[in-house]
Amino acid sequence: MNIEYNENVLDNIYNVIAKSDNREIKKLYEDMSRYQKNIIEEWKTNQEKFNDYSLNDLIFDFDREFVEHILELELDLYIKATNEANDTNKKNGYTKDIKIIFGDKEMTLNRPRARNEKGFNSVIIPKRTRIIKDLKDNIILLFSKNNSIDDIKEILKGMFGINVSIGTISTLINTITEEVLAWRNKTLQKCYLCINIDCTYITIRDEKYKGSHSVPVYIGVGTDLKGHKEIVGMYLGNEDENKNVIDKLSNKDIGESKVYWINVFENLKERGLEKVLFVVSDGLKGIEDAIKGTLEGARHQRCIVHLDRNLAKYIPEKDKKEILGDFKKTYIASTKEESNQSFDYFKEKYKDRKIMIKYAEEYYTHIEKLYDYPETIRKYIYTNNIIESANSKIQRGFYGRGSLPNATSAINILYCALVDLENKWQKKTVTNWNKIHKELLTFFHNEIAEYL
Repeated sequence: MNIEYNENVLDNIYNVIAKSDNREIKKLYEDMSRYQKNIIEEWKTNQEKFNDYSLNDLIFDFDREFVEHILELELDLYIKATNEANDTNKKNGYTKDIKIIFGDKEMTLNRPRARNEKGFNSVIIPKRTRIIKDLKDNIILLFSKNNSIDDIKEILKGMFGINVSIGTISTLINTITEEVLAWRNKTLQKCYLCINIDCTYITIRDEKYKGSHSVPVYIGVGTDLKGHKEIVGMYLGNEDENKNVIDKLSNKDIGESKVYWINVFENLKERGLEKVLFVVSDGLKGIEDAIKGTLEGARHQRCIVHLDRNLAKYIPEKDKKEILGDFKKTYIASTKEESNQSFDYFKEKYKDRKIMIKYAEEYYTHIEKLYDYPETIRKYIYTNNIIESANSKIQRGFYGRGSLPNATSAINILYCALVDLENKWQKKTVTNWNKIHKELLTFFHNEIAEYL
């Protein structure tokens, strides 16, 4: 069977689906819920969004029957491959040896078995995999996905064969408030290479005002001096500066204020931040002035991808590919001189598009200053892609839920999603970290020496 193991679970599932019989795939899809179908279909068009999809995600996004069906398809492929190699093989019942641990509890999947399994190991759920370690964390995860306490009891009993009392579930859920607040107020490292800030929106029902509101959620992702990412801040638009949810939901413009960002940066400093070299964001009003007033020595960098998208608003659809392709040459050039030449060419070629050129000139000021920094660092900080995995994780958690009943439910979902993501980030350094680190030590040594 020619399917190589991949850390991304959806990659492995899709590889099995792509190689399997169409009749079996049709049945598999027919049995999926709308939520499950959306995950598979969206993955096909945007694989990067699901880079951090894990076995833990699989268990909670898909039911046991789906997982067992995928394991059946995978084994069918193995048997087909062995038979084609003139090594007669066929199915041989089931073995309950796919173990998922909930604290001191255990759930087993029925894994199909072949008569000859020499050299076979599932790429979906490898043998001896221990997926889930803490019953409490997963009860909280189910609750954060908008399940009621009664729903959670039935899910645990029906899907995993675990009988937990409603009282126990309630007690465990009640612990999340303290955990979330402790996580949001955790002590930060003293120095970061960069902090990326981006915004996504969630919808919450406002019972007092009888309407649904889009609430901005600002996520800060820090890259430390060892090359690891972590969530340094999560700020909702319907909270005060002490992270207390306020009664009336604020509008979408809450982040367009210098005072708001001063409060955010002061909060980061109170939690231990002393030095950050770069703060990367979209064009949030007031953020650059707030950085100058609170984060001494920090440089503000506009996200180039967002600038590209903004420029696209002033270009007819039929011309976007050519014009944005020419503009891209200004920020992928090797040197500032090459970048300047590319921009001069851009302005001359499109001089008749006066409105577009006006904005291009404004945006280019943010591009040009990138060339004051070493190449690998420059490429790392010029986009907010660093934070995209956090935003996509949040969006998956809220998909298909409509308006949440209150801000507490939203915070639960955000917390569970982002902590899961942080745990994955800690297992590896960011791409090209060795090169980035060498440039840091050379170019910024005086600024960061005391933190090394």
